[in-house]
Amino acid sequence: MKLLKLVYKCNFIALLLFFSTAHSQENTYSCKNEAYSFLKQTIGKWHVITKDRTSPGVYENNYGTSVITSSIEGCGIKESYKGVYKGKNYAREVFITGLDSTNVEMLALDSEHGSFSTLNGTINNNELTTYWYRNKDVKKLQSKYIMSFTDTNTFEFSSYLSTNYGKDWALTHQRKYSKISYKEVTMTTKDSVVVYGDLYTINKESPTIIMFHQGGSNAKGEYHSITPKLLNKGYNIMAIDQRVGGSSYYGGYNRTISKLGANSFTYCDAYPDLETTLDYLIKNNYNGKRILWGSSYGAALAIQLTSKRQNDITALLAFSPSTGNAVKDCHPNQYLEHINIPLLLLRPKQEMERESSKEQFKIAKKYHHQTYIAKHGIHGSSMLVKERVENDVQKNWNVVLEFLDDVTSHNKQKK
Repeated sequence: MKLLKLVYKCNFIALLLFFSTAHSQENTYSCKNEAYSFLKQTIGKWHVITKDRTSPGVYENNYGTSVITSSIEGCGIKESYKGVYKGKNYAREVFITGLDSTNVEMLALDSEHGSFSTLNGTINNNELTTYWYRNKDVKKLQSKYIMSFTDTNTFEFSSYLSTNYGKDWALTHQRKYSKISYKEVTMTTKDSVVVYGDLYTINKESPTIIMFHQGGSNAKGEYHSITPKLLNKGYNIMAIDQRVGGSSYYGGYNRTISKLGANSFTYCDAYPDLETTLDYLIKNNYNGKRILWGSSYGAALAIQLTSKRQNDITALLAFSPSTGNAVKDCHPNQYLEHINIPLLLLRPKQEMERESSKEQFKIAKKYHHQTYIAKHGIHGSSMLVKERVENDVQKNWNVVLEFLDDVTSHNKQKK
C-alpha cells in the first residue's frame, strides 16, 4: 500500500510538471476563441470554501486558495489549487481549453488520486458543464463539473457523480470562489509620515486582521508565510511597515523607512502608524470585525491602541509584547486593565523565565485576558512559522485559529 501511494505521488508530480510546462505558454496576442471570453473571468487569486464528500452521504467543510492564470497559448486557463481534504494537504491542477465558441476540453489532476482525467463539455447561458465517463460506450459511471458565476468576484466550480447513467447525481465537491484582491497602500499620519502597507481583500464585510511587525522587521518579511493561512480561512489582511523596523529579520525591506531615510524615531513614536491604519480601513468601509495582531513592540503598541479604540476593534492578538526600556514611555502593562474586549497574549516558553514576562501575564490574568505559553516557539508572531521555530507549531496555530473563530463568530464583551 505504501509503495502504491508513493507511485501515485510520483505520478502526480511528474504529470504536474509535464502539464505545467506544456500548458502554461503565455503569449501577448489575444485569443479569438469565443469560449475564452467566458474562461478568462476566472483569472486571478481566489479564496475557496469547499464542501467535500468523504464517503457516501458524509461531507466535511474545508478551505483553500486557488491561483488561475491564462494558459495554453493564451486560449485557456490553468488553475493551481492548494487546500485541505480529509485532514491532509491537497493540491489540484486543472487546465481548460476552448475548442470552439462553446466546446471545451478539461484536464484535471489531483494529489488524492495521483492521476489525471480528461473531460469534455460546453458553455451555455454563462455556465460551463464538462463530463467524464469511465466507459464512453456504457456511460453507467460518470461525473460532471459545473462552473457558474454569481458576479465578477464570485463563482462556483463543483463536481457531481452518477452511478446510474446520469439519472441521479450526488455532489462530491462544492467549491465556492471569492476573489482576493491585493494592493499596496500608502497612508499619511498626523505627523506627516507616509506609511506603506499590504492590503489583501476578500470581501469588505469579512473580518479584517491588521498586522504590526516587530522591531528590525517589515510586513512582507515577517508575515509572508503567515498571511496565506489566514487568507485561506477567509480573513482580509492589512500588514504595514511601521516607521521603526528594517530587514534584520526574515528578509524583505521596510518601505516606510526606505522613504523616510535616516531617522531617530523610537518604538513609542510609531503609535500613529497603527492608528492611521485603523482609520484607513474604517474610512474605506472595511465594515467587518477588525482584529489587531501585533508582534513584540508592535504588540505593545497594539495593546495601547486597543485600550483607546475599543469601539472600532473586535479583538487583539499580542505576540511577545515588549516590556523593556525601549517602551518605557508606552509600556503595554498600563493599558491592560482598560481593555474590555477579547485579548490573547502569547509568549514562547523560554520568555516566561523572565520576571517581566511573568509580571505581564499576572496582570493580564488579573483582568481576565487569555494567555498562552507555546512549548515550541520563538519571539513574536514567528512562533507560528515551523522553519523559524524548527519544531512543530500546529498547536500554536490551533490556539490562534480557535481564538479568531470564537471572536468572529460571536460579538463578545469581556465580563
